[in-house]
Amino acid sequence: MIHFRLVSQSGVQFDNEAYEVILPTLDGQIGVLTDHMPLVSVISPGVIEIRVNARDSDRKMELFATNGGVIEVSHNQLSVLVDEADHADSINEAEAQAAYEKAQILKAEAKDEVSLEHAQKLIDRHSVRLQVANLRRRHQR
Repeated sequence: MIHFRLVSQSGVQFDNEAYEVILPTLDGQIGVLTDHMPLVSVISPGVIEIRVNARDSDRKMELFATNGGVIEVSHNQLSVLVDEADHADSINEAEAQAAYEKAQILKAEAKDEVSLEHAQKLIDRHSVRLQVANLRRRHQR
């Protein structure tokens, strides 16, 4: 087991032992298990998946949407610092879909690079939130 601590600007989102944590990085997804080599890396926007016990099915995994941050792995401790982390249970799929569509409109109407970049960040954020909501819905079946 590893000790996993997920901290966002709004506080500690997860602080417990875990069997496996799957993280989105710039080089693709990585899985962190017991005795993982020391590592410092950047998290890209995506889904953080936590398997608390080795025998837990995918349906029991804890899911968080994140827009990036940093990770550190050392001595069976995994620390993740992010601006925001939305737990699957806190995401309203209809609201996330509406926000995604609004961000698409903002991107289409962007008149300068700053507006375009802002719209793209919103698209990325809500795309990940929709992905997590979809995973939660599939796991509940």
